[in-house]
Amino acid sequence: MAARQISLIHYRALVFAATVLAVASLFFLIDNNLFSQRDKFQESDFIMTFYVAGHLAASGRSDELYPQPDARSFIDSPFDKAAHALLPHLPKATTGAYMYIPIVAGLFAPFSFIDPNLSLFFWQALSVLALGLSCLLLARLTALKTSDAFFLCFLYAPVFLTLWAGQLGLALGLLPLCVGYFLLLRERPLTAGLVWSVLLLKPQFLFAAAFVALACAVRRRYRTLVGMMLGLMALVALTLLVFSPSVTLQWLLSHKVSDAYFFEGFQGIPSHLLTGLPANLLVLFPVDERRAVKLPLYVAAAALWLFGLWFCTKAKFSRLGDSARVSLTFVIGLILSSLTLPHLLYYDLCVLLPVGFLLLARGGPLPSQIGLRTITVLGWVAVSGFLPFLLAFTRQKWLPLTLELILLLLFILLLRQVNKFQKSAVHV
Repeated sequence: MAARQISLIHYRALVFAATVLAVASLFFLIDNNLFSQRDKFQESDFIMTFYVAGHLAASGRSDELYPQPDARSFIDSPFDKAAHALLPHLPKATTGAYMYIPIVAGLFAPFSFIDPNLSLFFWQALSVLALGLSCLLLARLTALKTSDAFFLCFLYAPVFLTLWAGQLGLALGLLPLCVGYFLLLRERPLTAGLVWSVLLLKPQFLFAAAFVALACAVRRRYRTLVGMMLGLMALVALTLLVFSPSVTLQWLLSHKVSDAYFFEGFQGIPSHLLTGLPANLLVLFPVDERRAVKLPLYVAAAALWLFGLWFCTKAKFSRLGDSARVSLTFVIGLILSSLTLPHLLYYDLCVLLPVGFLLLARGGPLPSQIGLRTITVLGWVAVSGFLPFLLAFTRQKWLPLTLELILLLLFILLLRQVNKFQKSAVHV
């Protein structure tokens, strides 16, 4: 009993510290965006990417969203020129680039009718709301207090960076990811798949959902995959209808330029914030050698996904209950996303937030006997603790690679622990 009381005291102290950090972070973001750093915030991802894209969509200039098919760079592209014309404080050396599906630009069209900094403020507020709703769903599944879950998120550094940059990860990534997972556990697989199709708007979060849907299909439960396919086809059809086939084709062809943007040295992607093993290994090579090693790295990443699919669908795995099996598949898909996707930046590690709550909670869908709490705490600390070093030593490419290798090691330990639990269950 005494040990439990001490543990509760430590937990409440942690929640209090997280609450203080959350309030301080939100005040910092408001001050930097609207007051002290107002002009410099035009370099934020939201203003120079999504605000500009919304302006082009609202003014009927969607054909300027993407570079020409033969372009090798975003420099001096129509979008880059539009960004500098619209944002007077955007430094000349900064390149404006837009790499998302056209319908995302349409979503941000209403934001373009107000001041860019105020627009960013509203988006940050919506992102905080999306984080709160995600925590509400995760709390209902894990017997946590929603307020505790919300404030604890601010101890996870990618959350702050996502809000600061005005990225899409919370509103268009984490929220639909959690809604779909919640619906799947509530035995509404078709609706879950439809919700997960929205992740096409933030594709770094789409792969984990597709992994769960595919694992369900292997077990002859097809509704989630069918829902995702129907939703994706509807989104593409809507894009074709609203933005025309030519703009949609421009988006598809722009992926070649996007790849060059990341890996061929044409622009200033912050390599110190790159995550994912393929990217962190690729940037270690000279630019002229990267094409030769890209395919083997991508094949190795695909092999990891296939191994994960085999692990989640093998016979022994079925000894878990349905909720536990789906949840563990979900966790493995999220971790594989953080390890293998090539166009991933540090703030995209928000994809791991549900992993933390599902593995740390004592009352969640996963059996606490698996013993994954220590592994999860180490992962949470590693991801958050690395941020100051990544920002301080921007030229050290081995730092983000080290973080990914730590996550890979923890993933291997997680799989071994699950396998050990399965074997022990067999002998009971």
